[in-house]
Amino acid sequence: MMEYTNLSPSLQAAIEKAENIAIEQIQSQRDFEPFILCGELLDEIKRIKTRDTEEILEAAEEIIEDIDDSETAVLVYQDNIMLNDGTFEAIVCQIYNVDEDFGYSFGQIYRINEGKISFLNKRVFLGEVRNLLVF
Repeated sequence: MMEYTNLSPSLQAAIEKAENIAIEQIQSQRDFEPFILCGELLDEIKRIKTRDTEEILEAAEEIIEDIDDSETAVLVYQDNIMLNDGTFEAIVCQIYNVDEDFGYSFGQIYRINEGKISFLNKRVFLGEVRNLLVF
């Protein structure tokens, strides 16, 4: 099982940057729109216009396959994660990098109280995913 701390510092920074964008969107109480963070400097945001998980993953596959200037890409969406002690809302980040054999999926579990987001514990490893940057 991959721990978040086992990722390279640059991949951790990419996930944190993507999560911060998601947190801003959630805290502003806008309707959350899944997105992909990519580009040479991870400065491009490609929005995905669906909230259905299967459709998000299909759209992400198409978008990421067309990216040619990015060594890293992060797919970010909201989902409910079932753990031993219940089901929780989470910001899910799937990170892909050209130097990795697999992509990795992590969930940051949160609650919103009085308009502020609070995180319940460390990032949860959700599993390895197919690396969409490796063809």
